[in-house]
Amino acid sequence: MPNSLASTHSDANRGREILARMDRLPVVRSHIVWIVLIAVNMMIEYYDNGLNIPLATELSRDPSTRVAPEMVGNVLSIFYAGMIVGAVIGGRLADRFGRRPILIWGTVLYSCASLMTATLPYYEYLLVSRFITGIGVQAVTSVLVTYMVEIFPSAKRGRFVAVSTVAFTVTAPFLAALAAFVLPNNPPGAWRILALVGTAGLLVVPFIRLLLPESPRWLVANGRIDDAEQVVSRLEAEALAQGKHIPPVVLLGEKSEVRLTFRRLLADRGLIKILAVVGFGWFGATLGLYMHQNFVVDILYGMHLRAGQDNAAALNSSYMSYLIWSSLYVVTPVLTYILISRFERKTVILLGSLSGAVAILGLAFGDISIYNISATLAFILTGVVFSVYYAYIPEVVPTQARGFGSGIIFGIGRIGAMVTGILYTALYYPSPKGIFGWGREGIYIVAAAAYVISAIVVVAFGPKTANRSLEEVANDQVLRSATSPRPALARTPGSEPAPNRA
Repeated sequence: MPNSLASTHSDANRGREILARMDRLPVVRSHIVWIVLIAVNMMIEYYDNGLNIPLATELSRDPSTRVAPEMVGNVLSIFYAGMIVGAVIGGRLADRFGRRPILIWGTVLYSCASLMTATLPYYEYLLVSRFITGIGVQAVTSVLVTYMVEIFPSAKRGRFVAVSTVAFTVTAPFLAALAAFVLPNNPPGAWRILALVGTAGLLVVPFIRLLLPESPRWLVANGRIDDAEQVVSRLEAEALAQGKHIPPVVLLGEKSEVRLTFRRLLADRGLIKILAVVGFGWFGATLGLYMHQNFVVDILYGMHLRAGQDNAAALNSSYMSYLIWSSLYVVTPVLTYILISRFERKTVILLGSLSGAVAILGLAFGDISIYNISATLAFILTGVVFSVYYAYIPEVVPTQARGFGSGIIFGIGRIGAMVTGILYTALYYPSPKGIFGWGREGIYIVAAAAYVISAIVVVAFGPKTANRSLEEVANDQVLRSATSPRPALARTPGSEPAPNRA
């Protein structure tokens, strides 16, 4: 064998061994530090995303923004348009330059854009600032969920993702409390105080740079075997220093590793199927979530007004209800942790989507008391679905294209989020502002249907990933794809599949 081929084959074997060593590690202090830092970053990103809920009510109340009620949906939708761009570009850059640099610069971008939102006055400026914020938020979110499934041991990665959802349950009541205690008691422009909080990401950047290593899986996939070795060796030394047992290394059979450039990604039918199926599932979940969640306070505010409350009382009641829903959202990570530890991911997605759809229908047809109960249940159950997708999406895409492939899926989903503002105007308002004039019933029926239909597709056609290594999931998809009648893709030297393995 020529020296270059022998070296490549040796690196491939070392890489497989390093990843197997990482997957069998016990949980050590570094893992805890990493998940805390990831959760803090996700808190700030979720805050910028959740800011759309009070913005849906406040922008049209603030004359300085020059935003009419039927234009509010545009400001919300432009944020999700930015997220589509951030998902695709951020994922592609993360595959090329690494996970860590995109986490750093994406955080800087969305923090600076939040400052723009807080300080720039008019509708046109808000469109620009929220678009840029969406780019940064989704670029970082896509990379964070990819990073989580790559950096933690395979048997425990679902639980770590579940733990990271604490970020949502802390941020949701924090944002709701700010909205409840700041907005009703101050002039309409007080919403800018809430936007200013989103700049806190700048405080997290130094800690990302100092404490988060590059993903060993990305390092191995890009030929930086020695760097990956350093990260894993440091974790092994830490485990031994803490007196923890390290199980023996178990190597799987050689993988059929395809070097997934963009052109080859588009040529691989098996991977295209995965992107289409999971992308459709994420599309329905995000459309359903933001269709009901972004406007849930604004619709309740209108219900209170029609029930005879004055403006101040209606606003205060709506934001206090929002605070209660968000505070009870603390159940979500506990429920996610229990379910994701015991059941297949797509099974949890189906159960959460069906039960969440029932709660959303309560929003469509209930009175104010039923509306409040249904909103609480919908927040919790749809939160479980979202959390499980955060684990599932990066699991189904091979390491070489995980950032880009996950970005495509996230981008498809954010199309669903982007159209919610347009659908809201079309469904909620009567003509000529809207088209259908179906009111809240139309909003919530569409949201519930999106959840159910998309979950059924994922359960029927999506792969199983629970308690399997990422390499095993990827190899299974490549092997299935290889049996389809199409030209074989070029393989990296030294990675030829073993004969008769299937």
